[in-house]
Amino acid sequence: MYLFVPIMSRVFFSCSMRGGYSRVKQAELRKILAIIEELGLELISRHQTQANFLERESLLTEQQIHDRDYRWLEEADLVVAEITNPSLGVGAEIADAVHLSIPVLAVYKREYNDQISAYIRGKAGVVCRAYSDHGELKEIIREFLQ
Repeated sequence: MYLFVPIMSRVFFSCSMRGGYSRVKQAELRKILAIIEELGLELISRHQTQANFLERESLLTEQQIHDRDYRWLEEADLVVAEITNPSLGVGAEIADAVHLSIPVLAVYKREYNDQISAYIRGKAGVVCRAYSDHGELKEIIREFLQ
């Protein structure tokens, strides 16, 4: 199911941070952000891919991190979540977005298909799609916007 999303949409990007980058490295995540911007969308969150982000995050309390991210969710027209790297935080952000009636596109590398949470894949309000490369990912995001 695809939902109508305004042309100049504000995107909350979600990905593993403390859970690590074992399956999708930060450099790959930066490419995803570039794709989102190439499609004319505005990124609300991009801190996960910036240099020294963990050092900057460590200056905030857990409550401050939660409240900041939740505010970003409330400002978003849609969520794009890269779920290849397992993350409790990303799962919580997806659940919050669904609760706030924000459309969610959860993407993951095709080779990890059997390791992606069935709960997230089966959740109403979440569209899950596998991708093999960034060209395919761009088409998936473009399709989601239509």
